[in-house]
Amino acid sequence: MSEAIAFDTHQFIKHLTKNGFTEQQAEALANEQVNLLNGNLATKIDIALIHKDIAAIHNEIEGIRKEIAVLHNETAVLHKEIAVIRKEIEGIRKDIEDGRKDSQNQQQATEAAFANQWKATEAAFANQWKTTEAALNNQWKATEAAFEIQRKTTEAALESLKVELLKWMFGAMIAQGGMIVGLIVALISDTP
Repeated sequence: MSEAIAFDTHQFIKHLTKNGFTEQQAEALANEQVNLLNGNLATKIDIALIHKDIAAIHNEIEGIRKEIAVLHNETAVLHKEIAVIRKEIEGIRKDIEDGRKDSQNQQQATEAAFANQWKATEAAFANQWKTTEAALNNQWKATEAAFEIQRKTTEAALESLKVELLKWMFGAMIAQGGMIVGLIVALISDTP
C-alpha cells in the first residue's frame, strides 16, 4: 500500500492544539494517524488485486459448477444404469420365481407319478402274493395228498411186514417145536 491517502494533517494538528494538545503531541498523533490510515486502507492497486482474486475465485467457482454439472450428468447416467440393473434384477427375480413354480409343479407331478407307481406296485405285489399263496396252497394240498398216499402205503407195508413176521415167527416156533420133539424122540430111543 504505497499510495498515500488524502488526509489533511494541518487541519488535524490545528484541531488538536485547539483542544489542549501541544504542537509536538498533535504532530505525533497526525503522523500516527497517517501511518495507521495508510496501513489499513486499500489502495487502487489493492482493490485491483482483490478484484483479480475475486475473478480468480469466480473462475474457480465456475470450474466447480462445471465439475458439478459433469458430476450431475454422470449421476444421471448412473441413475439410468441403476434403473437398468434394477430391471435386470426384477427379471432375474421373476425367472427365479418362475423356476420355483416350475420346480414345485415338477415336484407335484413327480410325487403324483410316484404315488401312482406305488399303487401299481402295491397292486402287482398283492396279485403276485395271491398267485403265490394259491400256488403254495395247491402245492401244500398236493404234498399233503402225496404224504397221505405214502402214509397209507407205509401202513400197508407195515401190515404186510407184520403178517410176514408173524408167519416167520410161527414157522420158527413150529420148527423149534419139531426140533424139540425130534430131540425128545431121539433121547427116548437112545435110552435102553
